[in-house]
Amino acid sequence: MPEGAEANPSGQPLNSSMKMEDVGEPDVPAKGNLKKAAVSEGRAVFIAIVVVLVVIIITALAAALGGNWTYSRSFCSSHAASLAGIDNLQKLDSLLPYKGKLDHWIGLWKDAGQVWKWANGTEFDHRFEIQGGADCAYLDEDLTVSSSSCSSLRKWICSKPV
Repeated sequence: MPEGAEANPSGQPLNSSMKMEDVGEPDVPAKGNLKKAAVSEGRAVFIAIVVVLVVIIITALAAALGGNWTYSRSFCSSHAASLAGIDNLQKLDSLLPYKGKLDHWIGLWKDAGQVWKWANGTEFDHRFEIQGGADCAYLDEDLTVSSSSCSSLRKWICSKPV
């Protein structure tokens, strides 16, 4: 500011070519920007709502489609349960809440070339045969325990001790 010039509270010289209505309080948008600020805020709220809805839809689809074996085990654990263990195939009927097409993960898995283990870490005692040569077990529609890639998507059966 030139020496001897007076300034208004905004720091602009009084003899400035700036219009007085263009000068506002700090942190308050000028008159022309009020509509723009409201539109930006409304747009941000809209985007936030869309993002939340997308997350809800993806979560619902994942639950409907199933998850891989690791996700299924984590889901059961988060509900104070574990992927189902099967004492014997004759008691299997009591484990299933409904009849129909089955294709559900159970709690048997193995590392490549290793022995089968239950989800709790105990070694499987071969009380029934596991079909296939993959590393994670599931119950198929014939009530047969089969194996497939652990990354396959399936529904799962959790069991909780009583």
